Amino acid sequence: KLFMQPILANMWATLQPILNILSTDHVCVVGAAFGWGVEAVVAETGATVVGIDISDYIATASSTEESELRAEVTTAGLDPDTGRGLEVMSFIYDSQPRSSVIVLQNDAASGPQRKAIRTALGGNWPSVVVYENIVDDTWTDTDIINARNAGNGFGGQQRLIWVYKQTAIRTYQNLFDLLPAGSEVISTDGQVYLT
Repeated sequence: KLFMQPILANMWATLQPILNILSTDHVCVVGAAFGWGVEAVVAETGATVVGIDISDYIATASSTEESELRAEVTTAGLDPDTGRGLEVMSFIYDSQPRSSVIVLQNDAASGPQRKAIRTALGGNWPSVVVYENIVDDTWTDTDIINARNAGNGFGGQQRLIWVYKQTAIRTYQNLFDLLPAGSEVISTDGQVYLT
């Protein structure tokens, strides 16, 4: 949390002026993990945002941060309730949930899952679907198209934005060329934006 929250906040502060997501938009962030990117999108845009992630770990660990951190401090040979261990705990644990947003365990691939997303967005379909840096070298073309199809299953009128960090196997242009017209690919630093 101490590491990723500021990185995602900075990333979205950079990307928002380029992407111009409106405060009236309803946004679905795919690959939201614990929701820190969702928090950043809300802070930068004022939009209504829901995060989704398919990870069982994310779904089960979203409320266990304190116990995990206490275990790590203990593993380091410190008592998390006294002395230096307490100082470390005071620095790394803020007594708050991992995130202030709800992340649904959902892949948007079926009608009931899309309905759950719509419900989380106050009865509105997403006007913007953001794929938050989920594509890596393990993803096949078919995986990408399936994710795109799931995101396009909200009536086909939404923007599909792929926030992506280029890999040795797949360049920004490769990803963009694979996606149908209307998709947007933007680098995590905002230096590359393909529309």
